[in-house]
Amino acid sequence: MPYAWGSADGLEAALGISGSGSGPRAELWMGAHPKAPSTLVLPEGRRPLDEMIASDPLRMIGAAVASRYSNKLPFLFKALSAAKPLSIQVHPSRHKAEHGFAKENAIGIALDSAERNYRDPNHKPELSVALTRFDALVGFRPFEDITAFGRHLGAVNFDRHFKGLEKRPDRMELSVFFYSLMTLPAEAKVELIGAAVAAANRELAAERKSEEGGVDPAWTWVLKLSQLWPADIGVLAPLIFNILELRPGEAIFIAPGEPHAYLAGTALEIMANSDNVIRCALTEKHADIPEFISALGFDAGRPEKVDLGEVVPGVESFNCDVPEFALSRIDATKRPSFDVRGPEILLCAEGRASVRSEGASIELERGRSAFVCASAGQWTASGPGILWRATVGDSSFADAKR
Repeated sequence: MPYAWGSADGLEAALGISGSGSGPRAELWMGAHPKAPSTLVLPEGRRPLDEMIASDPLRMIGAAVASRYSNKLPFLFKALSAAKPLSIQVHPSRHKAEHGFAKENAIGIALDSAERNYRDPNHKPELSVALTRFDALVGFRPFEDITAFGRHLGAVNFDRHFKGLEKRPDRMELSVFFYSLMTLPAEAKVELIGAAVAAANRELAAERKSEEGGVDPAWTWVLKLSQLWPADIGVLAPLIFNILELRPGEAIFIAPGEPHAYLAGTALEIMANSDNVIRCALTEKHADIPEFISALGFDAGRPEKVDLGEVVPGVESFNCDVPEFALSRIDATKRPSFDVRGPEILLCAEGRASVRSEGASIELERGRSAFVCASAGQWTASGPGILWRATVGDSSFADAKR
């Protein structure tokens, strides 16, 4: 996916994945979403994965998954690399997605229209795992943090925009505060952005004079965003949303209704099989502030990273408690084996690995991926490599064999 925010070489540096041309390579999709299904390389030729699943769902994804998910692969696996910040966005709940998809169909908005919010009727919880340092905005800050930042913007701006949240620190007032900021008249937005940029410059100047250092990264990001989007109220996003820095191997789970924006870095993502994105700021794409507001949960607090937990030697897994997907890290040198209970996608992230089952074997080098049919029975990994294993999340469909 050559989105404008993508890096020209991030995926190649992290995974050895190259492509043609010199433009950005933002995302690599591994899955069967109808917008951009993966291609299976078969002895008889190449076929899109979604077509293969539709032609033989029992063999490809298994009876239980086919029944529960209407003959569809329920997850989408991605690698992404951001050279510039993404839009401030939110993914809808299942109910919201079903309603929004039906509504946009009914009023005749084409599926590929730039004005579309809902491209499918699915919700989109997602897990992001850093491959490099990965910076993101995730969820609303605690109320006291937001109002503390607001005081840096001057007494007039604080009283006008932040004082209500200080008096009534609850979800309702947070929704009023956020909506009022997003819908300010253009002149008022420019004035408030100017105050935020001035405050950021003051904080950075004070930090340069201080022997201790350690300015809050929110101010650095305010300046970076103001250079990219000088008249966009999203410049204030680092003061309102939590800034999260993930080191390689660290992960964050983003639930439907949680506002977020990826800022920089390369990561893996696994999510429910959806391409629903509702945007409100920092974008040239379609932004729909009322719909964005209606999809938010307005929970405030600090996000928690998701830890890998060892399942068996050589196999670590993230526990997200999402039925559509699960993600595991496999050290092929430990030669782990797996019982196949549903469809799987394997990505070699380091070195190389051999994947062998009763009827087939495949060699995966760094950056190459493979689809494991539900009918494979059992497979074993070996070799000096690291694999990421995407499976259906329900424990009845995915199991690391001990």
